Amino acid sequence: MSEQQATAVAESDVLDSREAGGRIIRGGGLRVASYVAGILIGLISAPLLVRHLSVADYGLYATVSSIVVVVMGITEGGLGNVAIREYATADGAERRRILDSLLGLRVALAALGAVAAIAFTLIASYPAAVTIGVAIAGLSLFFGAWQATLIVALQAELRLGSLAGIDFARQVATTVLVVVLVVAGVGLIPFFTVPATGAAVLLLVTIRAAGGAMSLRPRMHVERWKHLLRQTAVYAVATALGVLYFQIAIIATSLLSTHEQAGYYGASFRIIDIANGVPWLLASSAFPLLARSAHNDADRLRYATGRLFETAAVTGGAFCVAIAVGAPFALQVVGGDKLDPAIPTLRLLAAGVPFTFLVATWAFTLLSLHRHRSLLAANGLAVVTALVLSAVLVGSNGARGAAITTVALEAVLATAYGVALTRARPDLRPPLVRAVRVLAALGGALATGFLLPVGVVPATFAALAVYGVLALVLRAVPPEIAEALRARLIPARP
Repeated sequence: MSEQQATAVAESDVLDSREAGGRIIRGGGLRVASYVAGILIGLISAPLLVRHLSVADYGLYATVSSIVVVVMGITEGGLGNVAIREYATADGAERRRILDSLLGLRVALAALGAVAAIAFTLIASYPAAVTIGVAIAGLSLFFGAWQATLIVALQAELRLGSLAGIDFARQVATTVLVVVLVVAGVGLIPFFTVPATGAAVLLLVTIRAAGGAMSLRPRMHVERWKHLLRQTAVYAVATALGVLYFQIAIIATSLLSTHEQAGYYGASFRIIDIANGVPWLLASSAFPLLARSAHNDADRLRYATGRLFETAAVTGGAFCVAIAVGAPFALQVVGGDKLDPAIPTLRLLAAGVPFTFLVATWAFTLLSLHRHRSLLAANGLAVVTALVLSAVLVGSNGARGAAITTVALEAVLATAYGVALTRARPDLRPPLVRAVRVLAALGGALATGFLLPVGVVPATFAALAVYGVLALVLRAVPPEIAEALRARLIPARP
């Protein structure tokens, strides 16, 4: 067997190996680090772009971006996650056939989406610049189809370090392109090339990282396409509802309250929205292992879901502490003194972050078990709850009412997912004793952060330190993570 073949065999078996857990822990950490670094780099390009373009031109640029993002979301529709599950439960040549068929389907959907987007701009009588921009930026749909299909292989084979590098390269490429165009002093139209050019660069980076994972030839296989679309249909609706419920509070605030209250909630929501990218990133990193275990190893699935619950609870608690105590500093960075009235709103929203970690974890667990209808029912419940609570709380309480609504929604959705999971598989009931320990550590950390007579930044670090110590002492941290931390902090003896 050649070295390349041996590598391929090793990668295809990694989901069944003992090193899968370690890869997820290390790779998940790397992806979170690259996510944070990408946000920091993005802070370079965004202000430059806003200042370079006129207000009107920036509005057109944002419109084009929104149209392309919407088309991308509709054509994707959960297809990637379903494909990862199919890939993770297949072996050998079947994996290659799944990828080639997936690529063919994605290219077909991208073509339909691009045509529909251009037609929409014409029907809606947008300025010509928007139609031109959508046509140019729409090329990113095709490059993205190739790149996203390669990502399926990388993620399912737990090559999470490569994914971290790709995530970082995406933001670097976008930032560099924007900076170059700003320095060149170009007008609006050239900026529409940024998404497509960035996607092409990212495709080349991903091809190199994948190392021949697929032939890069889209194949038309109608029966496989039908199978993937059938698997995706209900899940796609559930995903759409999952996106909708989280946006209802901010829309309700803009309609039922003042512009100031909408601004306070919007700024706080933006900070929470950035933080909420982390739980979904971590849960998606573990998804291939969950899918494989759900397919062929009930004991391993039980072990994995238990550890993921514990990790989600303790990590969500850390983010809750950081945001609640550090709220004044975060809002000062975003908008200065004028956002001081939003501090209570952001602190309320921080209480929902641990629930978001549980939502992300259990969403991928239910997907692994093919419980699409459970996801649909739970997300539908969240949408109805969002509408009711927004109508009751937002009009009279403004931003704080919206924050209470959002926290309640995350709690309701986490509970609904937990109940659905336990009903489907009683053996996957979460170990709640760990959650109690996390709550104890959370209480001690928040008391430290709020009562310590120092500035916001040192108080935040002190609170996080107390939280970490209490979580370790109370054994709220999963053993694997505690061992990894000890290995990092305590040098090995010679």
